[in-house]
Amino acid sequence: MAPMDPAMQPINGISLERYADLGAVIADFMDDKDRVAQAIQAEGVSLADFEAAKAGWTARMQDMSLMGRVAMAYMPLYQAAVAKRKGGQAQASYEDFVACSAAMKVYGPEVGMKSCGVSMSDWTEVAGQWNQTMAANMGQYAGHFNLITQEEQRLRAGGQPRQVQIQRVAGVIPPTPQAGANPYAQAMGVNPNAVPANANPMQVAMMNPAYQQAMHNQQAVMANPLGHGLNQVGAFLTGGVVPGCNVIVTWSNGQQYPAKCMSTTPGQVQVAFEGGRQEWVPEHAVRKA
Repeated sequence: MAPMDPAMQPINGISLERYADLGAVIADFMDDKDRVAQAIQAEGVSLADFEAAKAGWTARMQDMSLMGRVAMAYMPLYQAAVAKRKGGQAQASYEDFVACSAAMKVYGPEVGMKSCGVSMSDWTEVAGQWNQTMAANMGQYAGHFNLITQEEQRLRAGGQPRQVQIQRVAGVIPPTPQAGANPYAQAMGVNPNAVPANANPMQVAMMNPAYQQAMHNQQAVMANPLGHGLNQVGAFLTGGVVPGCNVIVTWSNGQQYPAKCMSTTPGQVQVAFEGGRQEWVPEHAVRKA
């Protein structure tokens, strides 16, 4: 068995997983010292040990030499612990996620969450879910920051913050990586149990499915650049699908959606749907509008 990473060694007997669980216990009143003390002691942990663990784990999360791997490992544990303590995972729509993200930029994190009617613990779960979803589907959410900017501009022009609707799905707990799994993977949209535990952030990012698809497409072009160029010229001269043109995409469910062609490779077309979502789709599913 491989020795435990020194950065993950328990502090005063409190492991990172247990620290995340204790954080979930006090998530809704962490600024109330008396309630925190009572809750921690009710968990069978001395306040002195908890304070030592809090200081130690916080220092490790902020230690630049550790490249954020402690914080990356902590977040899914904390999100799962909060969901378990509250009876199910907190969820919100993508539109609400964008709205609250913009409000936090305009008003600051604490005021922004309050203006949208969201608690910090709920937001941590919702943001964690959407960040992981976007990381795993980078092309689909390529327009994310443009949407945040649009909402930010609306708020700065005097618009009212959107009230976020939080729902808890009973019995649903966010998955957590296995002990020793790569801490960067989940945040980068890669299966944590499918990459080497010691892979660095760049190596993990390169294993993202969207990145792999982009590399595959680029290799297909480089394998026959002249042929690809001639195909694009031919498409342009004959009114076919070329970057910048409006297209109709036939989705796997048979529905058709308007989009714009962003790029083409042999057999694949990158399209942007209304709202900024981008996808690589098979060439046969795209026709010029």
